[in-house]
Amino acid sequence: MKVASGNVLWRQRKRNWCRTPFTFTVYTLTDKEMSIKTGILNEKFNLIKLFRIVDISVERSLLQRLFGMSTLVLDTRDQSSGNGVVVLKNIVRGFEVRQMLQEAVDVSRKENGMSAREFIGGPGGPAPEAPGFDDGFDGPDMDGFADGQ
Repeated sequence: MKVASGNVLWRQRKRNWCRTPFTFTVYTLTDKEMSIKTGILNEKFNLIKLFRIVDISVERSLLQRLFGMSTLVLDTRDQSSGNGVVVLKNIVRGFEVRQMLQEAVDVSRKENGMSAREFIGGPGGPAPEAPGFDDGFDGPDMDGFADGQ
C-alpha cells in the first residue's frame, strides 16, 4: 500500500539491535514527503512535508556503531508529529540517508518557494522584530549624546 505521494527516493524498514529488519516500522522518502508507518494490527501513519523539515541530525550509540546503524533526528515545523521532533531509529547507512534527505528537502523548499527564514523563530512563525543596536541602547550613542537629545 502506497502511503506517501510522489516518487519514492528511499525506503527502509527499521532494524532491531542486531540489524535484522524484524520490526513493523517502515520509513519512506519521496520527492514530496517523508512517511513513517508503524504497527501491524493497529497501523499509524505519520506524513511530513519535506519543506517543513528544518534540521537533520545523526546520532549513533556504541551498539549502533558496531552494527553500522544510525538514528536520524528531524526537527520539523509539523505539529502533527508531537513536539516537532521525528526520530528515525536504526537506519542503515545513516549519513548517506541524511544527505539524500537534505537534498530532497532543499529541492522541495525551492519548488514551494520556501527558504529557511520562514522557519526561524519557532513554531509560531518568525520572531518579532527586535530593536536594532542603536534603538535598544539607553546609554550614549556613538556621537556622544544620550538617546532623545
